[in-house]
Amino acid sequence: MSTKVSLNRRQFLKAGAAGGLMLSVGLPITYAETVDSSEPARLGAFIRIGADGRVALIAPCVEMGQGSHSGLAMILADELGADWSKVSVEAPPIGVAYRVPGRGIQNTSASQMVRRWNTPLRHSAAAAREMLTVAGATRLGVAADACTVRDGFIIHEESQRRIAFGEVAAAAAKLPQPKEPVLRKGPATIVGKPLPRLDIPSKVDGSARFGIDTRVPGMLYAAIRQSPVFSAKLVSVDEKDVRSRKGIIDVIKLPDAVVVVADSYWRAKTAIALIEPVFSDTPHAATSTRDIQASQRLQLQSPVAMPSVVVGDATKSLAAAKIRVTADYEVPFLHHATMEPMTCTVSVTDQSCELWVSSQNLTGVVETAARVTGLPQDKINVHAMLLGGGFGRKFEQDAVEQATLIGKAVKRPVQLIWSREEDVQHGFYRPAMVGRVSAGFDEQGNISALTMRLIGPSVHEHTFNNPFPLVRGVDVVAMIGVTSESPGAPGLIQQYTIKNARVEYIYQPTHVPVGYWRSIGASENGFFIESLIDEAAARLKTDPYQLRRRLMQDSPRAVTVLDKLASESGWNKALMPGRFRGIAFTDTVGSLTAQVIEISVAKKSVKVHRIVCVIDCGTAVNPDNVIAQVQGSIVMGLSAAMTEQITVERGRVLQSNFHDYRVLSLKETPRIEVHIVDSGGPIGGVGEAALPAVAPALCSAIHAATGKRIRSLPLSQAGYQWA
Repeated sequence: MSTKVSLNRRQFLKAGAAGGLMLSVGLPITYAETVDSSEPARLGAFIRIGADGRVALIAPCVEMGQGSHSGLAMILADELGADWSKVSVEAPPIGVAYRVPGRGIQNTSASQMVRRWNTPLRHSAAAAREMLTVAGATRLGVAADACTVRDGFIIHEESQRRIAFGEVAAAAAKLPQPKEPVLRKGPATIVGKPLPRLDIPSKVDGSARFGIDTRVPGMLYAAIRQSPVFSAKLVSVDEKDVRSRKGIIDVIKLPDAVVVVADSYWRAKTAIALIEPVFSDTPHAATSTRDIQASQRLQLQSPVAMPSVVVGDATKSLAAAKIRVTADYEVPFLHHATMEPMTCTVSVTDQSCELWVSSQNLTGVVETAARVTGLPQDKINVHAMLLGGGFGRKFEQDAVEQATLIGKAVKRPVQLIWSREEDVQHGFYRPAMVGRVSAGFDEQGNISALTMRLIGPSVHEHTFNNPFPLVRGVDVVAMIGVTSESPGAPGLIQQYTIKNARVEYIYQPTHVPVGYWRSIGASENGFFIESLIDEAAARLKTDPYQLRRRLMQDSPRAVTVLDKLASESGWNKALMPGRFRGIAFTDTVGSLTAQVIEISVAKKSVKVHRIVCVIDCGTAVNPDNVIAQVQGSIVMGLSAAMTEQITVERGRVLQSNFHDYRVLSLKETPRIEVHIVDSGGPIGGVGEAALPAVAPALCSAIHAATGKRIRSLPLSQAGYQWA
């Protein structure tokens, strides 16, 4: 690179006084010393380089334990040529410039952060590197193309003289931006290494601040009690005895809830437990899970359904197939069970609204606060806190709206904290779904046709309800995990070569709120499709690994993953007596995963001894974090498959805490081995990739052990329990 730059004395002094370099991340690339949230840029984040040489990535997304901040920092530092020991991450500011590329909102979801921000971060880091090179070369009195950048220094290769980023950052900030920065070529120096995550030390020493840790001078605390039946409204509340209690500031009535505000959370919580509010009757007060499931099962026979995938003539081919396999499957509502319950701190005045919140959807926070307060969005100031778990639940804005209404009422900073009971009983749950899958096979054991019908509520209904977001009658979220999301797939159904396929959806509304849950539609569709493949293998008297391998012959990537799994799990070796195993494969969030689960069963007590997972996520930015995220999603998938379910009786959720919403314990967690296939392809998602294969692999293993098929989750409803 050779660039000539002219600086007059005034420009140089101004650059030196600034003491640092701050670059916006985006395509097109723009540079500024301050964030201008009114800019219509689609992409945005910032690189800040201080006079001390420290490089800060001002993250475009929140960190909720998935490791995105560290992954993005690694990408940026690699392209920039920074010293990794001097790299840090700052919480995201709010603005249009920070919205996810291609999404139009500033959020963290769908295992997309590293995937979506990889290219814009690299381009912006490359631009910063070129500007630093020019500034450093000018200071050294040499040509820019005679210099290289590494470990936080601009280095003149011939003389080996060097100058640190911090010494020229301010001057570099004043240079014209490169219109077409050149990306680094050759192997990465940071990306691909198993580096410790940047957020771990503060979480270990307690200095990390989550939403629930917020403390503001003069802050009050609020506890809430919401209508037990979804959609019922608050009619009346007897508050006399509560108002006279020590420390109670106010009792506030919301449309469907009552709130007690006090000078401590404990006083607010104990006071609200004494209140017996009266809520309105609703038509849903008699609804139960049994009613919802029965209605969904009826729709399996409906002559009307909306097609989502149509390839060839699946109906005709299925009817002509030599062998046909059909099964109905169902999954329950699921809670997110985040360790940090819903919480939001708000300070509302006539001129502004300030929020401290753990949220996956920062654009939604701003829009909600503006709507509730009537203030323009530029008067809404949001502090994006760390999330104590999200899994899709903290995309929703219910707690933000409630906290803002409370803040308006008390005119003082107030922190709303949901109790665990409120959190369990007022979620936006993973939808309960029913699916029917049919496959036809020819004489060679190849799939000649596949049909699938999905029945359930729409996750997008409440998120984008103006207009109602069905695409030609189909909720696209319900289809996630059906069609392939990875490059090079041979067909439309996962990685399987299927010439005739038809997938249909029937919208079945329910009064139970539904929302995004880790891996969204793939969590049920992986169970439906892979369970049917396993049943087909038994019907064909074929090894389930070999059947999948044959059906994926047109996808070398998938075959590589399967073969690696067979090798690492010892699939072709005999198991010790009393041990059994199952296998499953899924393609979601741009990554391929396959798992073998090894179990033993004594009566109906299931012991999971070992899980082997192979993942191809294209390029593993941080292998250590890939392993951690895969392990975490497998644990969540195991828990959901065995014991988790939200049940409704008389219109309300029966579960209330961890004693009756059972999650997997540390003692029950098996040995989990993760193997990464680095195919060098586009970066795939990781946080959700491995979850969908867990349930079908586990149920496959149980069938191998007992001869019984599990077609309805969780297994506990059929009497199974952890050993």
